[in-house]
Amino acid sequence: MPRRRKRAQQSLVICVLNEPEYLHDVLTAFVEAGITTSTVIESQGMGRILSQDVPIFAGFRHLFAGSKPYNHTIFAVVDDEAVVDELARLVQDVLAEVEEEAKGILFSVPVQRYHRLAGNGDES
Repeated sequence: MPRRRKRAQQSLVICVLNEPEYLHDVLTAFVEAGITTSTVIESQGMGRILSQDVPIFAGFRHLFAGSKPYNHTIFAVVDDEAVVDELARLVQDVLAEVEEEAKGILFSVPVQRYHRLAGNGDES
């Protein structure tokens, strides 16, 4: 049975961007860091949902007045922690001019398994 070569530890990078108008600039930072594939979804914070949809939390609506209704969450799998560090630096640079305190978050977690889904059953 042939041995599989051991891959470097992969990480899942997650960036929740509270400033949707900077999405293209942040995605450009991903590309500059060497990340050319990612998934972007519109997302909403738990507090906003609770304050709008759950009557008991309606009193918290004033906390969200003027805030943007949606965020963007970006997911990407990377093979090198140095890329994550470079990405964090680049995204910080992009958002440096934003005056808001809660611009978003960027973090990574280790990936235990990663399989590219393909029609012919190939694994990545």
